[in-house]
Amino acid sequence: MEMMEQQNKQKSSVLEQNTIFFLRVALLYGICFAIAFYKNYVGITFPIITIVALVGCGLFLKKSGIAWKAQNLFFVISIILLGISTMLTTNTFIVFFNSIGILLLLTVFMLQQIYPDNKWNLIKYIRNIILLYLTMISQIAVPFLNWNKYRQEKRERKQKNPNTKYIVQGILIGLPMLVLVIALLSSADAVFGKYIGESFQVVLNNIYPNPNKNGLVLVGLIILGFMGIYTFLSVLDYNDMSTPPTKKEKKNPITAITFITMITVVYIIFSVIQIVCLFSGGMILPEGYTYAGYARQGFFQLLFLCIFNLMLVLCCMSVYERNRLLKVLLMIFSGCTYIMIASSAYRMILYISAFRLTFLRVLVLWFLALLAVLMIGVMWNIRKENFALFRYGMVMVTVFYLALSFSHPDYWIAKYNIAMMEEELCYEDLSYLCSLSLDAAPALAECHPKHTGKDYWCDACVLERYFEKIEKGTSLNIRTFNLSKYQSLKAAEEYLGE
Repeated sequence: MEMMEQQNKQKSSVLEQNTIFFLRVALLYGICFAIAFYKNYVGITFPIITIVALVGCGLFLKKSGIAWKAQNLFFVISIILLGISTMLTTNTFIVFFNSIGILLLLTVFMLQQIYPDNKWNLIKYIRNIILLYLTMISQIAVPFLNWNKYRQEKRERKQKNPNTKYIVQGILIGLPMLVLVIALLSSADAVFGKYIGESFQVVLNNIYPNPNKNGLVLVGLIILGFMGIYTFLSVLDYNDMSTPPTKKEKKNPITAITFITMITVVYIIFSVIQIVCLFSGGMILPEGYTYAGYARQGFFQLLFLCIFNLMLVLCCMSVYERNRLLKVLLMIFSGCTYIMIASSAYRMILYISAFRLTFLRVLVLWFLALLAVLMIGVMWNIRKENFALFRYGMVMVTVFYLALSFSHPDYWIAKYNIAMMEEELCYEDLSYLCSLSLDAAPALAECHPKHTGKDYWCDACVLERYFEKIEKGTSLNIRTFNLSKYQSLKAAEEYLGE
């Protein structure tokens, strides 16, 4: 009998074996989640809630008997760095992708911990990650089912404390009575109302400041945090992804050799033209084109082809049998892709020199640099089939994104444009710079245009209105502190105080 119970316990999930423990962990995380994100998305609480999520996953691994593996420490450090990065900026693009990055890195970290010996390729990894997120929806009822099962088992073992039921009933009955009594005594006696009633009211206001709106938002955030971490752990607990991928028979490489040869010939011709004409600066433009306009027009097509080439090489290696001639062709094909990446970057730099920096143009140059590094991994994978391309890609994307996330691109955009335009700075230029995130405020504070007497359209008036808006609309406390907001507030005070 005892042996059967032990076997059943081994078959049950970690969450079932530790029902109360993980329900408390999830509830605590939900409360922390609500405190962190209630009317606050870029504050100092962001890295804190990130660490709390890691702690919750760590507890799950500990209860599962899975030791933290040193090779996965990179993911943990990157997750914490992305959390820290969020409290340093107000750029919505960076904040959004920081959140996406944390979620993806946390998922990959947990998969690496639970399935350390997996032989998944890139496609299998992506499939399992998507499947994990979709399966979370079906796990919404699991915490309630586990709680109900726990209660039934406890009732069967007759280990229930008879006094607990009556204590809980007494608290539930006593709380509304307590509120009524304190309210009546506060109105009956001024001294009691001053010291007890007012203190009680302050506590109530802090806990439930606006029952029509704020309370519902807080409850919603708690539920979201609770269900988010519990269903995430539940999917990892219940689903078995460790089955080795079935090796599908790859197709004859002659097909790939044929179409890759056709495309590569065209790419070689294009590459020669780029080297001889564009990079040497000896190109004669078609009639009606400016150099900057020509650069901008060709850029988007080349960017698309660079991404297309990357995907095509990956598909060829995945679908077709390895062949020496195919490998050579793919290496040449990848080399031509580098020429396209260089051409795209050169065209974008030409365009920036004519029309200055924007966030999208910075993002494009960043992406081209990342693409060049990813192609190195792809070319190495062409040479060595067992190369861990997914892990290489994850590490490179994470490192590059961390560099972008911590770089405060809006600050450098404003700094560069102001330095390049100098006296040519106009209303439209300033309006764009003022539309950037608060990261740009310290750079704008160094700009001192003269009053032109045009009132609303005056450059100096634009900056004054910009910094007045920051000064009036920025409030910080220990929970909502954000470095970018703090620096913009200081810049506004210094600019308006001159």
